[in-house]
Amino acid sequence: MMKQVKALLILFGLCGALSAQALTSTNVLPEGINSPSFRFGKIDGIDEKYIEDGTLMKLGDYKSVVFDAPTLAKFNSDAKRLIDALNSFGAHNLGSDFNLGVLRVHTKPTVQYFAPVFARGLTKKWTLGLGLPVVTYKNTVSISQQFSNIEYYRAQFSGLSAELDSALNTNLAVATQQTLKQKGYRPLTNQDETFLGDVQLASVYKFYEDNRQAIVYQAQLSLPTGPTYDPDNLAALNIFGRTNINNTIAYSRKMGKSFTLVPYLSYIYNVPDKITARVPLDEDDTLPDQASKEEVDRSLGDTTSLGSNLFYELNDSWTFGGGYEYSTKFEDSFSGAKNSRYDLLALNTEMRAQRVKAEVSYSSVKSYFKKTAVLPMIVSLEVSDVIAGVNVERQLVQELNLMMFF
Repeated sequence: MMKQVKALLILFGLCGALSAQALTSTNVLPEGINSPSFRFGKIDGIDEKYIEDGTLMKLGDYKSVVFDAPTLAKFNSDAKRLIDALNSFGAHNLGSDFNLGVLRVHTKPTVQYFAPVFARGLTKKWTLGLGLPVVTYKNTVSISQQFSNIEYYRAQFSGLSAELDSALNTNLAVATQQTLKQKGYRPLTNQDETFLGDVQLASVYKFYEDNRQAIVYQAQLSLPTGPTYDPDNLAALNIFGRTNINNTIAYSRKMGKSFTLVPYLSYIYNVPDKITARVPLDEDDTLPDQASKEEVDRSLGDTTSLGSNLFYELNDSWTFGGGYEYSTKFEDSFSGAKNSRYDLLALNTEMRAQRVKAEVSYSSVKSYFKKTAVLPMIVSLEVSDVIAGVNVERQLVQELNLMMFF
């Protein structure tokens, strides 16, 4: 009697913070069975971030800068002279109340990916796979200046001097783009690019299996085939071009006739590498200039995840699943040949995240063996979302997976 073909649900997603999180299972392919599959995914919500205290904020609000008098005086000596001059008019501290408003960068990023995957069962316990993620990254970027009281100052002091008029006609959005150009950054513009992400190699080995339980070990190697780190593009994703190994131990236990519980533990080890980065001079150097660029040794913090999934088999064709995962990432570290503030590159890189997942899948495998279906295949829809965390973007991932067997 022919063996029933089982689904191989391995993650072949993006790397790092934008990984598509499939529900972990303990299934492998039977010996000699090939399984091509195609994953289509979309990631939204990455314009929101859980900050240091766990609050979820829009990145435009989190990174906005208030250009009040103290801020202007700190960053620009001409602005300080303007504020001192305005304070000299009467006793109302007009300079201290001067405010160019809030500079806010609006972004609307989306990531879509298409990942052809090929897997083969080498033995009845061991499956190998290869995934080639093709990523499309789009981001609508704009800059606005809000809540300024500059109109009042223009009405009161316009025409007193050309230098004062120039200061009062400052456009923060234009000035920001000019500053970026002077410091060697690319302009903040819309992003639209398609590229090959980091190639994924996976090995799944089943250590133990009986009628009710199984244990598997999955090793996934991510190769640095994606874009390298770009220190000049503030809108770049900068999560590719990395080498890491994701080690996962999963245990499955049948609970009654229809339910299967799958707890798992994973550890991602990042291989140290070198990148070209802009190293800040101090805590106030939020936009290091071009002279600050140097090659640095980078060691990304490793990530540990603990989670569990529950699957419900409604019948031979339909399966539903849900899961929860808690992840922690250690702080990154940087070093170099100069006496620079490499510690500032690692600020707020320690991460915690809580993710929930759901899946529905349709299988024609049993119907194929009953000769009521033309092809053995599995179609699944997976959705996951980061519901809480620290120093992590919210990621709403939707993925459609078509898996075939021969």
